Amino acid sequence: MVGSVYVHIPFCLRKCIYCDFVSVPFDDALSNRYMDALARELSLSTGAKQAGVKTLFVGGGTPTALSAGQLGGLLAALGQALDFHPGAEVTVEANPATLDEGKAGLLFQGGINRISIGAQSFDADELKLLGRAHRPGDISDAVKLCRAAGFENLNLDLIYGLPGQKREGWRESLKSALRLGPTHISAYELTVEEGTGLWNLVKSGAINMPPEDKVLAMFEDAEEVLGGAGFIRYEVSNYALPGFECRHNLNYWRRGEYLGMGAAAHSFSGGRRWRNTGGVAEYIDILEANGLPVAETETLTKGEEKREIVLLGLRTREGVPLSLAGDTGADETGIGLERAARELIGEGLLEIRADRLRATRRGFQILNSVILRLLEGLSL
Repeated sequence: MVGSVYVHIPFCLRKCIYCDFVSVPFDDALSNRYMDALARELSLSTGAKQAGVKTLFVGGGTPTALSAGQLGGLLAALGQALDFHPGAEVTVEANPATLDEGKAGLLFQGGINRISIGAQSFDADELKLLGRAHRPGDISDAVKLCRAAGFENLNLDLIYGLPGQKREGWRESLKSALRLGPTHISAYELTVEEGTGLWNLVKSGAINMPPEDKVLAMFEDAEEVLGGAGFIRYEVSNYALPGFECRHNLNYWRRGEYLGMGAAAHSFSGGRRWRNTGGVAEYIDILEANGLPVAETETLTKGEEKREIVLLGLRTREGVPLSLAGDTGADETGIGLERAARELIGEGLLEIRADRLRATRRGFQILNSVILRLLEGLSL
């Protein structure tokens, strides 16, 4: 039984320079057609009803760019297609510039119990650089609206490693976020993705990304400031108060099964992955013709499955079980996980605790290279 569902809303006020997700400017007519198509996909994909849903995540794009009427229609469609497990975690992403009292109340009354606000920074110049549509004060206003509506479980997204960003400014953003009393904070390093506005600016030399040592220092700042406030880093970029870890994302990192609905959404079930077409217009056209918008399907090999376990598991505080490759701990090459990790353990980058291999604090700092070296040792 697939217990997690993701729903993609591709509309935004405008495209941020760093964003490589499938998103388009909000258009009333197009969004109405999209929401009708999405409701049809939900109905076609879940049959009578998808039972036992433990987590739902509505992301984007910006779901709160939709009108109150469209949000109400979405909630109704979700209620018709999904049967939620008692205590299910139900999350919606929100942008401070598109959230108002009516939408916050509508979401909470409609069964949403976790809200994720894209704050990104509490510095006005940094928000302008990123292309965000909100100002620092809008973040606290959005949090107040959510609290007034009844939300207790609230995440704030933050970004570090911006061009020209100072460590003092980053630490102040972290402290400003904490003053708003969230239960969860996601602290992401700004990455330059090909095809984005940021990519073009960096490639042309118009702006320069900060040096690696400065970015690593900001990574440590997050651990220090958030850890000092009682937040636990349970994944390389995610911090939560005990009991408020995002269960939906944990399901991804543990390679749990999930269904994805909407343009460009991905699904995983029965050892098979598939994704929807990323073209919003194409997605709508296919569903208006009563088809399913699946663009690509892949069945994973045993080696690919093990690779994913390592890639995803080492991102988390839990790490990877030493029994990854069976009772002997050895893969098809005869190399066990512990043996492959011996050098990395000796360098203080990985450690073994309770029969699980996990990254140390130093290992988290350079996690991508640690994972690459481990995979090379496993021949995966």
